Amino acid sequence: MHQPPRDHLRRRSRAAAATALFAAAIVAGLLAAAGVGEAATGTFIYAGCSPSKYQPGSAFEANLESLLTSIANAAPTAGYDTFTAGANGTSAAVYGLYQCRGDLGGADCGACVRDALGQLAQVCSAAYAASLQLEGCYVRYDGSDFLGTPDDAMVYRKCSTSTSADAGFLGSRDAVLADLQQGVAAASGWFKVGSSGSVQGVAQCLGDLAAADCAACLAQAVGQIKGTCGTALAADVYLAQCYVRYWASGYYIRPTQDYSQDDVGRTVAIIVGILAGLALFVVFISFLRKICNKPR
Repeated sequence: MHQPPRDHLRRRSRAAAATALFAAAIVAGLLAAAGVGEAATGTFIYAGCSPSKYQPGSAFEANLESLLTSIANAAPTAGYDTFTAGANGTSAAVYGLYQCRGDLGGADCGACVRDALGQLAQVCSAAYAASLQLEGCYVRYDGSDFLGTPDDAMVYRKCSTSTSADAGFLGSRDAVLADLQQGVAAASGWFKVGSSGSVQGVAQCLGDLAAADCAACLAQAVGQIKGTCGTALAADVYLAQCYVRYWASGYYIRPTQDYSQDDVGRTVAIIVGILAGLALFVVFISFLRKICNKPR
């Protein structure tokens, strides 16, 4: 029986190994581009930026930088705090706060707030007032004193496209919402999670709200969820000073928005992955040519 030349077999073996290596590198690049290890607490939910801008080098900018530094330094040791930078009542004064989700430890809270501040600088560059909500924390600053003032304005709402009129689901949803509405004011950090049947939920009020104001804010949020999201299997409602979220098993909303730094980072990662893949492909083709062009 005719046997292929050994040199030819070696070339084929080297080519197969190179192909396997190339494929493995491409898969690794795609996994990195997809952001497999991304932390859930850093997922972007919404941001709001004032159209008015402050002047670079102004006293307001210096006070804002001082306030944001104070926020970043405080987050690892407390889940909520408020700050004022500059003389109270002057045009250069800045007021701000942050709050972490009630189940986050100090290190995770600090990391989330740092992430939020980085995204805020990107999304709301030089804005006179801004706020940003991530999955795990919230930051806000303004040139007007908003601290401690009740505010139930709607800032973000999302309802799942999947719905269910099943009586069991609706009963569980209503039980969860009632538990959240009644229990947050008595919970540590104005934060509570709840569940009933296949439905889970979470709610939180800002730390500077009085119990009555927290209850009123949550009642407004629950009314918004029921009135605008109907029989949605998952819904998120964020008011200025509280939020309520619920989801049936398998329908947890993972929001992504155009303003998200995560999305920007993911886009950059995909581009880098593509360029790396092209570079590997060029090297791979060059390697195959050298193998195939070797004299037998």
